[in-house]
Amino acid sequence: MVEGEKYVKIDNDGFMTREKQWTRELAEFLARENRIVDDKLSDDHWKVIEFIREYYLNCDTGPSIVRIGRATGLSPNRICELFPCGVARGAYRLAGLPKPSGCI
Repeated sequence: MVEGEKYVKIDNDGFMTREKQWTRELAEFLARENRIVDDKLSDDHWKVIEFIREYYLNCDTGPSIVRIGRATGLSPNRICELFPCGVARGAYRLAGLPKPSGCI
């Protein structure tokens, strides 16, 4: 995948293979490519994405939707509205994380 002039490795399921290549600009690009937003990510999107990234980098695993909700103050329903394709296929992708185990 090419974002601007920068090449980013993406696996067959659309997840980044090199977390260190992640940028906020790339997340915005992926959000549009995955039809999560038409224009820009909202503050609520960023709350979820930033929490997921921080949690993953500290724990080497992704948080559950319940943990995301507690940390961000967003209800599970609101999180699902923000990422209609699911937390893993939406928020994890935009956060630049690998595909979670157990994700189909």
